[in-house]
Order: sequence, then C-alpha cells, then structure tokens
Amino acid sequence: MKIAVLTYNFNNNYGGMLQAYAMLEILKKLNHEPEHLLVPSINLSKNAISRKAIFKKYLKENFFSYLSSRWQEDGEKALIEKNTRYFIDKYITPKTKPIYTERHFSKITKNNYDAYLVGSDQVWRAKVYRYIDYAFLGFVKSNKPILMSYAASFGVDTWDYTEEQTSRFKAQIQRFSGVAVREDSGVELCKKYFDKEAVHVLDPTMLLDPDDYRRIIKEENEPGDQRKLLTYILDLNEDKQSIIDLASSELNIQPFQVNLKPKEKMSGIQDMIYPTVTAWLKGFDDAEYVITDSFHGCAFAILFNKPFIAYGNKARGMARFNSLLKIFGLQNRLVVSKEEITIEKIKEKIDWTDVNSRLSQYRNISKNYLIETLQEKK
Repeated sequence: MKIAVLTYNFNNNYGGMLQAYAMLEILKKLNHEPEHLLVPSINLSKNAISRKAIFKKYLKENFFSYLSSRWQEDGEKALIEKNTRYFIDKYITPKTKPIYTERHFSKITKNNYDAYLVGSDQVWRAKVYRYIDYAFLGFVKSNKPILMSYAASFGVDTWDYTEEQTSRFKAQIQRFSGVAVREDSGVELCKKYFDKEAVHVLDPTMLLDPDDYRRIIKEENEPGDQRKLLTYILDLNEDKQSIIDLASSELNIQPFQVNLKPKEKMSGIQDMIYPTVTAWLKGFDDAEYVITDSFHGCAFAILFNKPFIAYGNKARGMARFNSLLKIFGLQNRLVVSKEEITIEKIKEKIDWTDVNSRLSQYRNISKNYLIETLQEKK
C-alpha cells in the first residue's frame, strides 16, 4: 500500500528526525510503500518566497543575531546542518519535494496514495505545529484513501484550539479510519472535543529494536566515547547542571553530550555544527547512565535499557513525560527540580525485565493498530 506520511517538521531535532525515520521503517517492515511528505521548518505564505528570504527567517528564529550578520548564508547554513542534512537525505526516504503552500498540499493528492498517515510527534499541538491546518488531512478531498493518525500528539493535556479550529478539525477527523495518539491524555481529548475514539500507542522510535539503530551506527562507522554519563539537555540551567555534577560524582563516570553546546559556551560557527544523528544514537548505546530533559531522550534511554533521570520540561509540556513513564512504571525517574534529587534516587535500580515486558505488550498493541487500520477499505 502506498502511504503518504505527514509528520512534525523536524528541523535539526534528533528525536524529530528519528521518529520520522522510524515511522517509515516500521511501515516498510509491514510491507507498505511509505513516502515522507517533506514540509519545511518555517511557515511560508502562499506567495513565492526567495531562498534568501527563507534563510533570513531561519536565522532570525534559530541563531544569535550578533553572529548572523557575518555569516555567508548558503555556505554557513550548509556547514551547520551538514550532519543532520546527511541523515535526512540518506535515511528519511523516500520523500517528496518540499511542500510549502496550500497549493502544494493539494497537488500531492494527485500521487494516488492509498493512505494518508499523520504522525508522529506534536502534529496536533496547535500553538507549535506550523501546519496545523493540514494536520487533520482536510486537503485530501477523495473518500477513497484511508486516513489515519499514528502517535499524533497534542503535546499538552489541556485544550488549546480555538472554537473554529475545534469545529473544523472535529468534522475532518470523522473521516479517519483510525486515530492513535502518543499520550494517554490525547485519548481523553479526542473523545471530549472531537467525539472520536482513539488508541494509545508507542512513539514509532520504540517500535524498532536497538539492533535496528545499531545497524546504521555500524554503517556510518560511528566511534564511541569513553565517558559514560550521557547528558541530552535541551534547556540547560543551574538545576540541571547540579544534577549532572552530582550523578557524575556519585557514579564516578564522566559526563558527555551529543547535542550542541549551550549558546554562552559557543565561540564560533564550528561550535554550531550539529553532531551526527548516529553519534547521538551511539551515545545512548555506549552510556552507563542518562540525564535528559527530552521526551525522546527518555524514550531512547528506556529502549537501550539505560538507567536515567528525566528532568520534566514544563515549558515544552509535561504530558509527554508523564504518559511515557507511566507505560513503563517509571514515574519515579521524573523530577522537576534539583531538590527532588537524592543519591538514593540516582542509584535506584530499574527492573528492566518488567520494562521490556511492558514494551513488548505495547509494541503488539501499536503494530496491530497499524496492521488493522491499513487493511484495504471494503
């Protein structure tokens, strides 16, 4: 079955890139022919916009104003993104040409897809996803294709849609053959506001085995790191640094990071080059312990069976953390301040036999949902 996959615009976010990769891979394993709908990370108007204007907007939203004035646009951007772009070009395949406008969305329906799948990640978070108007597949006018979601996320457990959006998307989602969300709170939101039943499923990154990721690590000949305390922190502050320092001291292992340095520690453009995606994966594979404030940081720590502490990120949304950790009975690994951290909590053992049993159970639920929903329409 030929399937169009509309997911979150991942930009240079490792979790975003890997969920897009995993979604395609699991559909391929189920003998389908998925194609990634490539939407850019910036919201473009319906009017044609030059590459120069696109890049200036990109710089304004993502980098520091005091540096942007001295960068050569195309060359420097290509350097910064060379590693993440390499992964997208090589591994997130097949994919369409970039889709910028409403006209482009309408045009892709001429590709004769058998199904349209929206997900995963925060494709239903209205205040974050730039393409929310297309996230309920209203641009698909034909009733022939299967419409569905997989691990779509509202990002939060409160309702942030306008009345008009609620009414419009409620009508559109009624056409879906199946609705699957990433958080348990999403099941309740779908029922309450859309009057639509939903299934709670795993993030697609967790449908693949660690060996699936090790295969591409090996393919890229990614070197390891002798340091064993992996820190994947999106928003570093004093609280989080103190937890890292305490864990390093008590566990007698050195910290290392697989994402960009904090901006105050950057000295030039070389510090702004994103590490490779396989270096990020290798970090989880090699680590003895993980400290993260990222949803996908938690997901990969669990997947690779690494003890971890998750620092809840209220600004980015707590529902994702709570739902994920509840599945595996690991709510005690979540903190929201350094005052909650003790030596005992850091050293507390995780029952990986129980965790992996739960993972197997939820994988079956998640895969069965995909198999059943993607059956040919009667």
